Amino acid sequence: MRAFIAIDLTNDEVRKKLVEAQDKIARTKSAKIKFVEPENLHLTLKFLGEISEEQAKEIGKILEDIAKKYKKHEVKVKGIGVFPSYNYVRVIWTGIENDEIIKKIASDVEKAMQKLGFKKDKEFVSHVTIGRVKYVKDKVELMLVLKELANEEFGSFRVEAIELKKSTLTPKGPIYETIKKCELLD
Repeated sequence: MRAFIAIDLTNDEVRKKLVEAQDKIARTKSAKIKFVEPENLHLTLKFLGEISEEQAKEIGKILEDIAKKYKKHEVKVKGIGVFPSYNYVRVIWTGIENDEIIKKIASDVEKAMQKLGFKKDKEFVSHVTIGRVKYVKDKVELMLVLKELANEEFGSFRVEAIELKKSTLTPKGPIYETIKKCELLD
């Protein structure tokens, strides 16, 4: 199964505001963008790729141990940014503030997954992907709308659990399913 480790966006109001930002970007028609469906918005801690059922069980146990080290907490969702750069936009994302605990969780996940033989990721940046850019038609117009949203506040959500998710690719987009949900401490 194709899998990743994530933190779910637990606030529907934040999802709604992110969809409004997606709509604002889409209205410019400045780029061909595949936007992430509202129900699929999440913060990826680590993309794993193909894993077996046995690996999923082992990863689930590891995530349980990591989750027991951290408390549930609020984070702010703010701003729109891009990867890799404004000159070559491939991913449009929103940032996460007050993410020190998320960074520690991500670091623990990264170290544990490396021990299982998964490749080390680039430096972790807390973000929620809202769209993937296929191609840009009007760079200036796209930049203007992205800069306009650069400091937009989308609200906050409670980080409650670490999840191992299965991703099934379909022509309409990916379908995510939670394989293992590990609650953080209250």
